[in-house]
Amino acid sequence: MAKKRKKDKAKEEEYEFKPPEFSEKDFLEKELRDTRTALYTIGYAVLVGVVAGLISILDSSLAVVSFVVGLAGIVSLKFFYGAMKIDTSSFQKKNWAGNTVTFFFTFLAIWVLLINMPFADLTNPSVEKVVVWVNDGTTITGIEYKKSPTTGALTWLRLDNNLTPEGLIHASASYTINVTANIADSGGISVAEIAFNSSASGFNLMTKGSSGKYEYSIAGTWLNPSTGLVFLIHAADKNGNEQTFQPPSIPVSP
Repeated sequence: MAKKRKKDKAKEEEYEFKPPEFSEKDFLEKELRDTRTALYTIGYAVLVGVVAGLISILDSSLAVVSFVVGLAGIVSLKFFYGAMKIDTSSFQKKNWAGNTVTFFFTFLAIWVLLINMPFADLTNPSVEKVVVWVNDGTTITGIEYKKSPTTGALTWLRLDNNLTPEGLIHASASYTINVTANIADSGGISVAEIAFNSSASGFNLMTKGSSGKYEYSIAGTWLNPSTGLVFLIHAADKNGNEQTFQPPSIPVSP
């Protein structure tokens, strides 16, 4: 028995580990192929991103179509590699996944870049922080169109106590109403104007103040208790994008 153990031990000692042969040529060819594939993938993604961007610039309502163009690019990767004579026979799942991710994020970056400044301006101006300042000749009280802390609905609320503004505004010569709003756009504002009662009554240009704030004032004698204080703000940027803000009326007392 001891003799057999010695023979087994001798066989174990005779075993010699031999690492697989390393082919520098195969390694370099694989690295070159992967690098070439990555460059072609990025180039193809840039091309598809430019096409999607041009579609969105021509018609901003076709954003879904632009995104579908990107998905079509992913689906066509296999055919694109074939046209570029890239051998994909040894591709594993991780190779396809990596190239797909590279394509998608490159496409997305190019598309988003092209539909934003300085290449394009597809967004409408923003009209925010609309406040009506009521000056009764003694005190000034602000009324803002914002979410109610109790109901969560948009409504006119006094800035000093979050109460509704009933009885605060009077159609009197001693009252002055000043409407302010933060109006902004990445491409720059070309027009900021306000109309009272309806657009048919005509728009008046608002005065630009600091930090993108625009304002316009009227005397209390112009107010109508039967309709309340009704106004709408219209803004347009330098590229023709427009925004109209028309909140509900504010009660006006005689």
